[in-house]
Amino acid sequence: MAKKRTARVGCGSAYDGDRLDWSVELAKSGVVSYLGFDCLAEATMTLAQMRRVLDPSAGFAHNLIPVIQDFGGLLPGGLKIVGNFGGSNTHSAVDAAVNAFRQQDLRGIRVGAVHGDDIRDKAFELDLDLPDLGCRLSEVAEPLVSVYVFSGAGEVLELLDAGADFVIGGRTADPSLFVAPICYELGWDLSDLQRVAAATTVGHLLECGIQVSGGKFANPPRQVVPDPVRIGMPYAEVSDDEVIISKTPGSGGLVDERTVKLQLGYEIQDPANYITPDTVLDISQTSVEVVGPDRVRVSGMAGKPRPETLKVLVGLDLGWKVGSELSFGGPGCVEKAQFAQELLAARCAEFGRDIAASRADLIGVNSLYGDQLKAAGYPPEVRVRFVARCRTEKAAQAYLVEAKNLGFSIAAATASSPFIERFIGVTRAYVPRSAVSLETELITI
Repeated sequence: MAKKRTARVGCGSAYDGDRLDWSVELAKSGVVSYLGFDCLAEATMTLAQMRRVLDPSAGFAHNLIPVIQDFGGLLPGGLKIVGNFGGSNTHSAVDAAVNAFRQQDLRGIRVGAVHGDDIRDKAFELDLDLPDLGCRLSEVAEPLVSVYVFSGAGEVLELLDAGADFVIGGRTADPSLFVAPICYELGWDLSDLQRVAAATTVGHLLECGIQVSGGKFANPPRQVVPDPVRIGMPYAEVSDDEVIISKTPGSGGLVDERTVKLQLGYEIQDPANYITPDTVLDISQTSVEVVGPDRVRVSGMAGKPRPETLKVLVGLDLGWKVGSELSFGGPGCVEKAQFAQELLAARCAEFGRDIAASRADLIGVNSLYGDQLKAAGYPPEVRVRFVARCRTEKAAQAYLVEAKNLGFSIAAATASSPFIERFIGVTRAYVPRSAVSLETELITI
């Protein structure tokens, strides 16, 4: 395993629709040797599985080929890329990646992949416990769509050690995409809890892209982001005794104590017990210190032994989701919006048994805070949003007809483009590590 004094790892994407031009700028700056591409969210795997059902060659991340097109030419110069590009179909992702590299005539590139995070065939045998639903899988009425395990850094580390230049994971956990390159570069063992904690903290800070370098931070006039038109992608410099977070040299945005602290606490319910496949991270005593322009030192994180179980995403087919919006302005706009709610409910009564759930929000009145905020007076305009989950496509289409017709039924109503789509619900489960058999593959082009 390679051992270097400093590992320099940057973020390539925070989701599979993320822009790539800012990541290309980071890669070409020469300050990083690795880019980690997080491509997946909670429901992404299930949606990818549905694409795979329709097309057996589909199901991998949308940005896989664009990443190869934009970054492939940088790999011969030493850049390495790790991403959970595989989605629900790592085998097809490998085939597509190899073909894309060949089209660019990039010979000698080594493509690695992690397979085996799909355990749908074992789900009912294990009869997964679904804590959020309060039941086991065998008790769920809705059809099962997908079951994917969050995998850790171990297999990615093996591939890097075997010489992989471009690693394709399935549902590789977000921070693990960065843990593996850091541990590989510095020769850290995954059993070294303190060092894995440092690497996991870096992964957590980088996985959401520009959120740690100025994204989602602008709150004028109180918080101003320098050059928000061109925010720099973040990267980390990691050594045996220090972690520094920064961003693309010369770019916009900012990395300071505030941005790092905000991302440090992002999506963490218990700061002392952030569970990942590689460690249970404790950031409750973490310190953040500005050590230079757009340079922040992070220290004090601690690691506990990795969990004995792995988290699983279970996708369920919940039918159809449908929605529409109407705008009302001027005197009586709130009353008209409320009348629209009542009218839609009455018109849907005859097929209401196939509507599993519905709601209406008055945007500008109660859509965010319900009745918690009492306005001093009515707003000059209001937008009402209708959404419903229907058990059948027929009911969803009927609901949509009625929602669209409201625009012709009430004075001064302006309708928006409605939508109808499949509704996939995602819930969690946990399985013993022994129930998961991960495999690696390495192809030299």
